[in-house]
Amino acid sequence: LYYCICGMIVLMKNFSTFTKDELKKLYKTSLILIIGSLQDQIERISGQLDTLTEQIALMNQRSFGRKTDRFDQFPGQLSFFSGTDSSVIPDAEPEVTEVTVSAHTRKAKSRREDLLEGLPARIFNHTLSAEELAAQFPEGYKELPVEIYKRLSVIPETYMVDEHHVHIYASKKNDGRIVRADRPKDMFRNSIATPSLVSDVITSKFLNHIPTDRQSKHFMENGIPLETNTLSNWLIRSSEVYLGTIYDELKNAILGSKVIHADETPFNVIRDGRDPGINSYMWVYRSGACDKAHPVVIYDYQESRRMDHPEEFLKDYNGILVTDGYQVYHSLVKKRTGLLVAGCWVHAKRKFSELIKSLGKNVTDEIIAAEASKRISRLFHLDKQWKDLSKEDREKQRQIVLKPLVDDFFAWAKESILKVPAESATGRGLQYCINQEQFLRVFLSNGDVPMNNNLAEQAIRPFTIGRKNWVTTNSIEGAKSNAILYSLVETAKANNLHVYNYINYILEELVKHLDNTDRSFIKDLLPWSDNIRQKCPILKKS
Repeated sequence: LYYCICGMIVLMKNFSTFTKDELKKLYKTSLILIIGSLQDQIERISGQLDTLTEQIALMNQRSFGRKTDRFDQFPGQLSFFSGTDSSVIPDAEPEVTEVTVSAHTRKAKSRREDLLEGLPARIFNHTLSAEELAAQFPEGYKELPVEIYKRLSVIPETYMVDEHHVHIYASKKNDGRIVRADRPKDMFRNSIATPSLVSDVITSKFLNHIPTDRQSKHFMENGIPLETNTLSNWLIRSSEVYLGTIYDELKNAILGSKVIHADETPFNVIRDGRDPGINSYMWVYRSGACDKAHPVVIYDYQESRRMDHPEEFLKDYNGILVTDGYQVYHSLVKKRTGLLVAGCWVHAKRKFSELIKSLGKNVTDEIIAAEASKRISRLFHLDKQWKDLSKEDREKQRQIVLKPLVDDFFAWAKESILKVPAESATGRGLQYCINQEQFLRVFLSNGDVPMNNNLAEQAIRPFTIGRKNWVTTNSIEGAKSNAILYSLVETAKANNLHVYNYINYILEELVKHLDNTDRSFIKDLLPWSDNIRQKCPILKKS
């Protein structure tokens, strides 16, 4: 009883307040109790310190580290001025190799020739006068093949006024009969906008990520006072009046895909009727690589990240949806028949890769995170070798080769998670994989399903780059317009079309057919139609 009372006194008293004399008077049992309590505190504090150190390393990596998931190399300090590794020498400008042959020198075709091929050329002849030639060759001369070299010049934007002169005719009998010649329809009533001008504004913002306020300044530098509000109004009206019809056709086309990739990202709409600071979301849907004939990218503006939005968009879709681990997609499967969700192994690996990169050169093969990343990388490496196989052959290879490796990975993950703290980055990464097991296994049984959701992430990246430039959207109408115009631009890119030429052509055609009740002509304006392939030739891939 005495020892128990002493122990209670010790526990009630702050250890740091004991003096040396008080410690000397304590019995051995009390000292053991104090030391045991201190050991527990040290172990707990040590665990908290490790977790905080890990979190700091992860935050530094996300803010300042490399974005690639590879961790076999660790770069040095980046150059403050160039933004690149100071040890890396940038590629030099491609040189033209000179080949000397008898009587003259000829330049062999090089990378520069490929770069300049297909561009319009201006020819400048550099000759000697007759007097100069006579002085150099008193006995006469003969001309050898010319020496040709090429340089690239640029002519800045050229703005022209289309001045339409509509001829008017009246009867000589003065009977009041007046006839006007036909004139092309205006894009917008009483507006100077033309399809070419609006197409330039669209491609500048949605392809080159130049906000309308910067475009306005650029117009003013060229002596054209176009206000930001005017440009924004053109974008909204062109999407509402004309390009929305193409958007609807693209939306119908993507719902016929075997595989759809999905992702979402937040952005801010200022005047949406809600309190400031509440995020809106841009959802993106991208057809799978197996649908090569009709690649489609669709952006869908919504006010939130709720399940209602993908549920409404995909209500008529029966196929496979490839996503990250967002729970909304998984809940959608429970409410829908005919819809299957596949997980993304890149997201699973990324949780370990971030930790490994944050640890730098201290990473060793014994670290569980490194082992997890290596196992997942092996799956990617093997699956990449079968990318050219048919769907059926790829399924067979996955079942024979990858399925045992996937089984081993999840068995190993379930054992390893018991060896690490649950709140650690490694513990969270392992728990993520275990929770996503059902969805991460889907690719094994379907050759059309990829192991990653990269297509959706690549499709949404242009929007995130643009968002950094224009920061916010002023209105709901502007947000809807952004969704339509980004969809057309990214779908044109996916079909290897020249974006400006495509947007300009379809605007010209839609203006002509504005009053038509028959909308069948729209099918000839889709990016993969034979008509578009002729009018807007596919860009040559580098």
